[in-house]
Amino acid sequence: MAFLEELGKTLSDTGKEVATKAKALTETIQLKTQISAEKTKLDEAYAVIGKQFYEANEEPEEAYAKAYEAIRASRERIAALEMELTQSEGTRICAECGAKILKDSFYCGKCGAHVKEASASSVTNEETFVEPEEPVLSEEENLASGINKVNEEAFESTEEKN
Repeated sequence: MAFLEELGKTLSDTGKEVATKAKALTETIQLKTQISAEKTKLDEAYAVIGKQFYEANEEPEEAYAKAYEAIRASRERIAALEMELTQSEGTRICAECGAKILKDSFYCGKCGAHVKEASASSVTNEETFVEPEEPVLSEEENLASGINKVNEEAFESTEEKN
């Protein structure tokens, strides 16, 4: 009988120890997740600042020249890849709003603009496909959109904590 009581006490103690360790592990994981989320917000805020700096300074200082060249090269490569993607998907880009539309569409489904009919033999790729332009925002709009995104994420983190 004493053996069973001893075994029961050992199992009970072991169960409490496992529960304590599981709770500590859960708290550690939650803290690591929160730290990761905050680091992501920080990186996004840095990116907003960097983009605003880039757009505000067309001619970079010597210290930033390599980064500016890398940005230009990446933008050109992205445009080329997007062009390739639209061709492989059987779509084209609306010259008015930049939305993807089917090759055989006569009107853009997003803005309603008339799309000129393009025959493969008479039109070159440059005429058929127009690279979408990024919307031109004022410095205040860029700042507001970046701050709003950061603030929305901060709000989401606060809700998750509660």
